[in-house]
Formats: sequence, C-alpha cells, structure tokens
Amino acid sequence: MQICENFSLADVLWYKIGGKAKYFITCQNRGDILEALAFIDRVKPNRLFICGQGTNLIFSDEYFDGVVMQIVSPHPNPLPQGAREDIALVPSHLRGEGQNEGENGSCITAFAGTVLDNVIRFAFDHNLVGLEWAGGLPGTVGAGVRGNVGAYGGEIKDNLVSCEVIDYSGNKPELKTLSNTDLQFVYRGSLIKMQKKMVVVSATFGLKKSTDEEVQLAKQVYEKNKQTRRDRHPLEYPNCGSVFKNLRKHEEITAVLEVYPDLKETIENKWYGKVAVASLIERFGLKGYRVGNAQVSDKHALFIVNLGGAKSSDVLQIISDIQEKFEQTFGFQLEVEVEIV
Repeated sequence: MQICENFSLADVLWYKIGGKAKYFITCQNRGDILEALAFIDRVKPNRLFICGQGTNLIFSDEYFDGVVMQIVSPHPNPLPQGAREDIALVPSHLRGEGQNEGENGSCITAFAGTVLDNVIRFAFDHNLVGLEWAGGLPGTVGAGVRGNVGAYGGEIKDNLVSCEVIDYSGNKPELKTLSNTDLQFVYRGSLIKMQKKMVVVSATFGLKKSTDEEVQLAKQVYEKNKQTRRDRHPLEYPNCGSVFKNLRKHEEITAVLEVYPDLKETIENKWYGKVAVASLIERFGLKGYRVGNAQVSDKHALFIVNLGGAKSSDVLQIISDIQEKFEQTFGFQLEVEVEIV
C-alpha cells in the first residue's frame, strides 16, 4: 500500500482531469485494501472515493478533502502463462450460481485491480471463452463489476458468478461473497454502485471450456471488437469513455421515433433494441462541439475528449448543453453513464 498526500488526480486518472486529493492510496492486493480501510478508519476523512483506473470518471478540479483509494493490479500488462498471481482458475464444482454450469464450464477468479483485457487473454490461454465481447474495453475487473460494463450486446453480469467484497458500512469492515443475484445488476449499475459502502476485492467469472477451433473464433470476435474501438473511438486523446447511456426505455425510444421515424429499422436490426445516443448527437450538429479544451469527439459523438488542459467545468458544460437539447427535442432527461465526482 502506498499513501500520498496532496496528490494530483489528473496525474493518474484516465481523463487527465482532476484536482488534488488530501490522501491518495494505491492498493495492489487484498492486504493493501484491508490496510487502507484501517487507515481510513483512523483518519476519518470527510470524503472517500474508491476507483480503478478512472476510465469512466469526471473528477472535479476542486480540492478533494478526503481519501481517494485506487485499486490496481501489480501486473497491468499481459504476462506468460503461470506468471500471474492476480488471476486463477477455479474448479467448476466450486462455482455455485452463475453461467455455463456443467461439464463444459469453468471459472476464473481475478483480483479487482486486474485489467479486464488481461482476464480475457488468460481465459483464451486456458481454452475458455465467453468474455470476448469485452475486447478492448479499458478499466479493471472491480470497476467493471461495479458499473456492469458492457459492449456489443454483452454485459459483465452475463458472465459473473460471484464477487468478494468488503462491506465497510458498519463499525468494522466485513468480508462477504455476493452472488450474481445479490448484486442486483441494472444497466451500467449494481448494488455496489448504489450503496457506495462496498469495495470489490475479486470477481469470479463462469466461462465455457472450448475446443481450439472455438477459441480461435472467440479470438476473432475479440480482435474485431478491439479493432472497432481503435477505428471508431478517439483513443488518441484522454477521455472517459461513453459519456451518456444509450436509450433503452420504451417511452424514450417512442419519443425518439416520433421525431425520427426513419430510425425504426436501425433500432431493431443494428442497435440491439436500443437507441445509439451518438447518432442523435450527430443529428443535432453537436459532433465537434467545443467548450474550452474539451470537445465532443469528431470520431465518435458519445465521447468528450480532453484536447489538453481541459477543466472538469468544460466537460460538464458540454454535458449540460447536450442534455438541454435532448430535453427540448424529446421531452426527457438524457442520463450520463460516467460518474461525476
């Protein structure tokens, strides 16, 4: 565990935006997490925020009078087989509730700070498939579980069997195991995100034991999704991923179709029954819209990029302007997917 005081969050968070935190703690294993929580109990900070790499965070430029606790892997990059201690196979009979039960199933347990992409690679090395939809997604296992990350029709809830958490809502931190059902997953959210008094320690994923041919097909999906991200997402600039939630509610989709009836077939056949908000932002002529050094990406309108030295206030102004346009056009408030701190 490492503790820094008056630490610049912009130096470590994905978006390169954020003020200074009174305390910044880095945790690389379960022991570090418990030690950090003991420190937090001693100093009793005014505020506490726990994160991974910060890939979906917009942190204020104001001073954070409290503790920011970051959970990261000691091995952020891929390693040869057998060289990792943050990812491990779990026998199928210990799996319990979850996906892929039976002889063809197997499980992987990963530390919360492990980069999700490394879990996918580890799975392939052991002839396991099921997470390939997440190819190229940034961020860690813990943050992915907390926010139920998803892409290309898949979500973390589809593969998660259980997760180990530390519940610090009481007088003493308590280690618990929560099942998939316990986590109460919703679109881009979970019990952990709602309660804010739990920290993910590890997660167990139920995957499918596969033939070499099936693994190669899964790898093709994985590589295709990674390439799609490289081609369509503004990876050349710091960003916080998809800023807004795509539209899934029936009443929202109905409101959009009243204004743009030509989208009906696209919603049904291409967007998995959702409305891609990026397409609507483009129709509003807001692609490339800029405030200060923050800009709606020219490459993908669901991203707001940091062109260099952007302030959180710049980003928040763009968000507000887009939400206002949606309210005026469709009569509902567009929800953000990112977390604003």
